[in-house]
Amino acid sequence: MNRKSLNRAAIAIWVFWLAGCSQKTAIQFTKPAEIDVGGIKRIAIMDFRGPENSGANAASVFASKLFETGFYTIVERAELQKILEEHALSLSGVVDPETAVQAGNVLGVQGVVVGDVLAYRCEDRRGREKEKRQVWTGEYEKDKDGNYVYEKSIFGKKVRKKVYRDEWVDVEVLTREANVGLSFRLIDVQSGQVIATREASHSYNKKVKTEQESLPPKDNILTELGLRCINDFVRVLAPHPETVMAEFAGGGSEVDKGVEFAKNGLWDKAQTIWQGVVEEEPQNHAAWYDLGLSLEAQGLYSDAQDAYDRAVNLKPKSLYIKALKRIRERIEDNRRLQEQLRKQREAEQKAEEEES
Repeated sequence: MNRKSLNRAAIAIWVFWLAGCSQKTAIQFTKPAEIDVGGIKRIAIMDFRGPENSGANAASVFASKLFETGFYTIVERAELQKILEEHALSLSGVVDPETAVQAGNVLGVQGVVVGDVLAYRCEDRRGREKEKRQVWTGEYEKDKDGNYVYEKSIFGKKVRKKVYRDEWVDVEVLTREANVGLSFRLIDVQSGQVIATREASHSYNKKVKTEQESLPPKDNILTELGLRCINDFVRVLAPHPETVMAEFAGGGSEVDKGVEFAKNGLWDKAQTIWQGVVEEEPQNHAAWYDLGLSLEAQGLYSDAQDAYDRAVNLKPKSLYIKALKRIRERIEDNRRLQEQLRKQREAEQKAEEEES
């Protein structure tokens, strides 16, 4: 099965799971970068040190993924190579703060990323295992009168029913193990200090019976593991989307009506219904909680906190307490996010002023 087929299967399972969990909903939000790198906006990513082309590939993917966030301006690799060569430098030669500062000044960037490929392997082990199978004895089943027993084949044809016995047979198995480990450091060109660093490692281990199933190509596995490491790094340096599963609370026909709207993404209509319920029934803790969900889903975190707080005060259910704790974390995350965005805007404005 190729990657597209696997992705389609995963999506189908996800949708089926959501349908089964009919009283749950997915709420998306933006998480701030794990490390605040201050006003660094323009970044150059050097080749990682690693075997064969693994380091260059890691740097290329990292640059693409960081660019996709829109949070940084990334110097294109072709431009990097051209400028560095003009100054007798190379992408793979920038490996420490000293050379990073030198390259950063040449490139006109505020930050330089250097990194290492700590592990990059994919190995196979072949072996044999015993498996119980039903083997035809060469005989056909008969009834008590000695007449053959018939059954329909897969083609609908009437055939004699075979007699089977259990037998242990040897089968060939293939085990494929892989591991990719990466590390990076972001160096502030102005200070020469390492302001962000992280290591990430991901593994793969699967065993199959070779006559029944095949494994993904080794290159595909290594690429996927490397991508997981890079995605870990992106979460360190840039704001990123995340999803949390939240559960609705039942509380009467009107509250449940709002739930149906919310499950179909019509949060504004759900909010209107739940607001009407709490106005008429201010003691309806479920309506207050669900109202909080609608406000949280729309990014109205302060209002959501007020609604969750009302629900908890009316009835301190674990569901409500968990939501109140979650929204407080979300408010703090949003504060950090806005601060990071402000610094990026200021850095961008400063760069424009210097260019003019």
